[in-house]
Amino acid sequence: MLRGACAIVVFLSHWHLWSSFAPATGLGQSVRAFGDNCYTVFVALTWPTGGHHPAVICFFVLSGFCIHYPFAWRAQAGQTRTDWPDYFRRRFWRIMPAYWTACLLGLGFVLLETWRPSGSVLLSLHATGSVAEMALRFTALNAFYPDEIFSGNYLLNTVAVEILMYALYPLFHRSAVRGQWLTLGLAFVALQLVAVLLLQFVTPYWVFNSILMLGLFWYVGAYAAERYVTRRTPPAGRWLVFSWLTFFALKFVPHFYGITLLRQLDWALVCTFGILWALQRESLHPEATHRPIVTALRYSGKISYSLYAVHTPAIMLATWALLRIVGTHNYLLQLAANLAASVAATLFTYYAVERVFYRPRV
Repeated sequence: MLRGACAIVVFLSHWHLWSSFAPATGLGQSVRAFGDNCYTVFVALTWPTGGHHPAVICFFVLSGFCIHYPFAWRAQAGQTRTDWPDYFRRRFWRIMPAYWTACLLGLGFVLLETWRPSGSVLLSLHATGSVAEMALRFTALNAFYPDEIFSGNYLLNTVAVEILMYALYPLFHRSAVRGQWLTLGLAFVALQLVAVLLLQFVTPYWVFNSILMLGLFWYVGAYAAERYVTRRTPPAGRWLVFSWLTFFALKFVPHFYGITLLRQLDWALVCTFGILWALQRESLHPEATHRPIVTALRYSGKISYSLYAVHTPAIMLATWALLRIVGTHNYLLQLAANLAASVAATLFTYYAVERVFYRPRV
């Protein structure tokens, strides 16, 4: 449910921001004003000003939790042997087919926008990219490249960081089973300090979307999984409320160098306590899983990776088609086309790619 909610929030943010035609009718202006108001409230409640999208932070906390949880559970049950070849094989089939599909969609948009430019500044920006950058994208090595890569699908930069975290997890696990959580935490904090130093030399857009910044959120999620398995006493909802109130307080602290890092870390704690609170509620109220809203969010969680991976090129392709093929700047039509293209691309990727190559264990 949480993963699905995060993917929907990211999509809705981009759907609103990237449907950029000027509304020419009263209805269009009302729809745009409603979207602006919703976005303003969302930013006020969740966004660490100047930093990551809050749903992206939650994605990394969730990723750390979900990857480490089964390993922590097996260790708690006395299973000391780890089948790493099986781990890498399953991670590969879970991530790479959909990732390459999203890369191809991005490449298709870049080729179309290069062949017949739309005249849109937004589309031109997202079509920026060299052959070398596209090669880095397809090999998922752009996590090492100290610059921001658009190439039709810049959201895949964060997916590349997750791939790197999955590749490094055996090293993380070796330290975790030895109980070296403090050392791991200090290492990820040190990476953030390195990131702060790098801001003087490379683009902040790459630094903030690199393992240097995102790794700490992944660690927080993994540590929460460890504590949940070993203690089985998730914090009560009051800790979720307390961390969220602290987040609001930090938003009103006068700016100083590094305040964004503190806000992001506190938001990661909000996400962590939210996960643990949700687990607690799920165990206390199992009947709630049959409610329609829960069922819908659980389904959105299943397709969340595909939605996150492909909605950027889908929106860009739909807007390009409206400009170059239909020849219209109708705002409401753009909203509808961007939504339809995103849903179609997501369902295709999930059913024709994800479910074909990946079969999760029951």
